Amino acid sequence: MKHKTKYVIIITIVLTLLLLLSLSTFSNAITNFEVTNVDVTVIDTKAKIQWDKANEADGYEVYVDIPYIGYVNLGNVSTNTVNIIGFKTGETYGIKVIAYKYENNTKKYSDFSSEVRFEVGKKLQTTSKLGKVTDLKAISYGDNGVLEWNSVKEAKGYEVFANIGNCEFVLIGTTEDTKVKIIGMNKEQAYGIKIRPYLEESGERIYGSLSDLAILKYEEEKIEEKPGKVTNLRVTMNGNSAKLQWNEVNDVDGYEIAVKIPGKQDAIYYSSSNLKYLENFSSHYTYNARVRAYKYINGQKEYGDYSNYVSIRYEKEVETVQNLRVTMNKDKATFNWNKVNGADGYEIVVNIPGIGDCTYTEMSTTRIMSGFTDKEYYYTVKVRAYEYINGYKEYGEYSNKAYFRNEEKEEIGQVTGLKVTMNKDKATFNWNKVNGADGYEIVVNIPGIGDCTYTEMSTTRIMSGFTDKEYYYTVKVRAYEYINGYKEYGKYSNKAYFRNEEKIGQVTGLKVTMNGSKATFNWNKINEADGYEIVVNIPGIGDCKYMQTSTSRYMTGFTQKEDYYTIKVRAYKYINGKIEYGDYSDKAYFKNEEKEEIGKVTGLKVSRNNKEAIFSWNKINGVNGYEIVVNIPGIGDCKYRETSTTRYMTGFTQTKYKYTIKVRAYKYVNGKIEYGDYSNIVNF
Repeated sequence: MKHKTKYVIIITIVLTLLLLLSLSTFSNAITNFEVTNVDVTVIDTKAKIQWDKANEADGYEVYVDIPYIGYVNLGNVSTNTVNIIGFKTGETYGIKVIAYKYENNTKKYSDFSSEVRFEVGKKLQTTSKLGKVTDLKAISYGDNGVLEWNSVKEAKGYEVFANIGNCEFVLIGTTEDTKVKIIGMNKEQAYGIKIRPYLEESGERIYGSLSDLAILKYEEEKIEEKPGKVTNLRVTMNGNSAKLQWNEVNDVDGYEIAVKIPGKQDAIYYSSSNLKYLENFSSHYTYNARVRAYKYINGQKEYGDYSNYVSIRYEKEVETVQNLRVTMNKDKATFNWNKVNGADGYEIVVNIPGIGDCTYTEMSTTRIMSGFTDKEYYYTVKVRAYEYINGYKEYGEYSNKAYFRNEEKEEIGQVTGLKVTMNKDKATFNWNKVNGADGYEIVVNIPGIGDCTYTEMSTTRIMSGFTDKEYYYTVKVRAYEYINGYKEYGKYSNKAYFRNEEKIGQVTGLKVTMNGSKATFNWNKINEADGYEIVVNIPGIGDCKYMQTSTSRYMTGFTQKEDYYTIKVRAYKYINGKIEYGDYSDKAYFKNEEKEEIGKVTGLKVSRNNKEAIFSWNKINGVNGYEIVVNIPGIGDCKYRETSTTRYMTGFTQTKYKYTIKVRAYKYVNGKIEYGDYSNIVNF
């Protein structure tokens, strides 16, 4: 497709070519030898310039972009810092630095640093975010020319500079494209061309570095033939990569490689030589490639004829299975092998004597199979991996054959670790697993009956009905296997002895509630109990036993107030016609702690004389004293103790509100103070 072209009319400047040619001095720039991180600090009209040292640099040249003049070399320095004076306030300047070193008495230069622009009188400094214009091409035909260059990332546009002879470079136009057409060139002149990119931030134009120099001069238009046809295209595969080569075509600028991808548009690649490496081809597809040469004629890209097609096909090989091994356990075989990267599965081929090959598919790297009973002849196994590639199942090479056969030993392991756990009349039998066993035979000897035989697949058996508590039961276990259709047994385990030693639970939660001489006894229920035995110890008499089927008992006659009674309870159950007892509960202590009633105070009187008062009331026999409660307005109740039936008090100055008084008797009972009811309230 043709590029859009913008036009810039070049101004003819009558200069010589001398300076133009001298500007090519820096064409010997050294790559990977650069000046970075240029920093400018402005104070008044002075500027301090600093940058990172370039490796092995012998010195630096500092260039300043002076308004209306352009970049000027201010001289050489050997350090990475320089101070510059004489700037004008309000003017904007640019700074860039180039490093140099001496090699074989020749001065070798780095590329220019990125440009830093600054305005004197402001703190603003802007380091160019743009790269340098590269691959500038100048093509002349007649008095017209075409300039073309690579785009610079983030550039808004480009400025085109030209000079003639010793004249300074001048701006001849701007463009947002990367291709412009120059018209009106003088036959007698050669023009130097440079391009620099720019972007805009905060209304200010920020520049990247100038491109290398390109020369544009008048040339008579030539009628050129299009490029010749590419011949002898050939391909060499290396895995999923392809190396394309062809014969060179004279006088061309490059080659275009078109690769036809099944079901998609052609992929286009470019090369400046007669060689191209391409990679990441999918297996089992056929790609077709062809090449044609191109060159620029009068600013336009012209193509020659395509070469012959070559086919590109990546034949992916599935890896061979490695380290196949077989582990036997009687007639059971476990096949294992190393994983093949990228495999979707594996094909297993087992050769059975007298039958032949049998084929199986497996997704993992392990296969367990049984039924290998032949002990005279060897079986064989081999494995190969497969992958689904573009809808086809592709196989790798088979592994080496592995030979195996049934070398089963006839001896069956003896059962060990036989244990019996009892829970009332229920027994749980447990034993250790015997490897390879198909099951177990359990023999239980029941007193008065004899041996009873049972079969079990697991290593646990639960049985009930073992009610005999006088004689012991016994149990023994042996493993068995089916070998060639016959049931073969191992040795019996040691005998285990057991019997029903059921215990009745112990009574808990015994509580006594007293009401005078009456007592109520309560305790927690024992689920398996048929009843309970209650033992009450009476001071001076001894233990008295009672039978109870519920968990509560009410009894009276506990008049003793000085000594404690005790009670304990145990559960019982009828087992095989005999009564069996559990353990006694903890003892509970109790006694009659009936309280004597304390009489209510009566006859309360108050005799008052101004602020003095005498309180009196009737006597109550058998009490230890009296509690007097006087309510004082604005304060509240105040309590006093008195052992007589009279109390004298003073300080009753309140005349607006009434005082009140109430009295009650008290007595010490078993070390605790007990009160009677209050008297009637008296106001005064």
